[in-house]
Amino acid sequence: MFIHGESYEWNSGNPYDGTVLASLGNVVVVTINFRLGILGFLPAMGNSARANNGLLDQIAALHWIRDNIAEFGGDPANVTVAGHGTGAAMAHLLLLAPMAQSLVHRALLMSGSALSPWALARDAHAHARHVARALDCPVAEEEGLVECLRLRPVGDLLRVPLSVPDHLSAFGPTVDGIVLRAEPLELTEALASSSGRRLELMLGVSRFESYFFVSASEEKYGIEADRRDRLLRTLVRNLFSFHQQEIFLTIVNEYTDWTRPFQHPLNILDSTGEAVGDALVVAPLVRTAGLLSRVAPTFLYVFAHQAELSSDYPSRLGCVHGEELAFVFGAPLVTALGHFGRNYSRPEMALAEATVSFWTNFAKFGDPSYTGHGAGGGGGGELHSKGRFERIAWPPYEPAHQKYLLIGLKPKVKDHYHAHRLSLWLHLIPQLHRPGAPEAHHLLEDHDNPLSYDGHVRSLDGTAPIVSSSSSSSTAPSSSSSSTSSSSSAAPLSPAPGMPQASQASALG
Repeated sequence: MFIHGESYEWNSGNPYDGTVLASLGNVVVVTINFRLGILGFLPAMGNSARANNGLLDQIAALHWIRDNIAEFGGDPANVTVAGHGTGAAMAHLLLLAPMAQSLVHRALLMSGSALSPWALARDAHAHARHVARALDCPVAEEEGLVECLRLRPVGDLLRVPLSVPDHLSAFGPTVDGIVLRAEPLELTEALASSSGRRLELMLGVSRFESYFFVSASEEKYGIEADRRDRLLRTLVRNLFSFHQQEIFLTIVNEYTDWTRPFQHPLNILDSTGEAVGDALVVAPLVRTAGLLSRVAPTFLYVFAHQAELSSDYPSRLGCVHGEELAFVFGAPLVTALGHFGRNYSRPEMALAEATVSFWTNFAKFGDPSYTGHGAGGGGGGELHSKGRFERIAWPPYEPAHQKYLLIGLKPKVKDHYHAHRLSLWLHLIPQLHRPGAPEAHHLLEDHDNPLSYDGHVRSLDGTAPIVSSSSSSSTAPSSSSSSTSSSSSAAPLSPAPGMPQASQASALG
């Protein structure tokens, strides 16, 4: 079952055509739609414990698969949940949800996890009250607020503009004590300490996970250090509460190439994108791999290849977030497949066939490089890669050696992906991000100056949030969006590669 991503606010499963993936890999591909935005993720309010409707929709789809998939040639005892971006975070959450425990046997997380800072909506109640005020609903009494929202037309709900801090989510999954009983990290650590549950995990990232804050001119010419500082200050302000100045300076230090006497604007741009991508996607996902590899066979990949003729991004970057989906769904193997590009070379066709092989062999056997001659599978029907891909033995990831597969035209098994860089997020910053110093010590220098940020930043201790006057130069896709659903007809965001904008009608439950 594939869970679409890009946003908790909009998108749809409809444009993701699983025809090639299903036929070539001999699997049943299920794509789903579910409620999004305020329709899918209004938090539990008042005496009602009902929340996470979007996740409940996905669990309902899993029940349908259990009851009906055999009629389509599928195996209800061998279900893999896959997702990309926010879809990967929700796939991870389904692993942790007691309601879905018996319905999911494997998970495939692409460019996202429930440990990412955007995975939960931390301020959903405030955004719900904002929508209520905009629609003249009472906000003092939460049950009345919810009932009033239910009576409002869907279009009115979706048209209320939201000011969302960059890199965070307005409406999304929340800890409600029912679907999600605790924080994702706590639940993941508990799962990593358990035994007896059948589970396999495959997860990975693209070579460049964050490039969407870049304008056209910046993509061509790069950015200067002051723009970098504003972007990173916004990241730090929105993700951390303690020792912000130390964290900011540490990030700048780590992502500066000190071997260069002059920092070229393009180098500054790329290193800033790497810092943001590591914070939001890569480090949380590697942490997930390290935890769950203790109890489950886990396979880590880095998709590095950028389509030679179909990419919209500079070739120096490698694969940018979302571009790998064309290969996952087998687009290079057919004349046209949905919204994906159509110009691919013969080596890229071989890469697509190998990618489909890895993904579907994992879904069937729990081992992406399964050949039918070893342990871990059985039953036949495996898809064999050709050429150099056929010789790849993809070893499991484990904390000591941290092996992963670098996927490209010349695939390689490597280890310790950006270990020093990621140690900043996995080890040093968690040590810095602790209370225990005077309050001013936890703030960025000049923290109340709007000109020192780039984008929307959250409020501190009840103060008003800051909207930077320079944010207009940024094209970040998730900084300020309207509350929408799979069916929003006016989504203000531009989709990432491989992630189209689409619609789906829903209502508050």
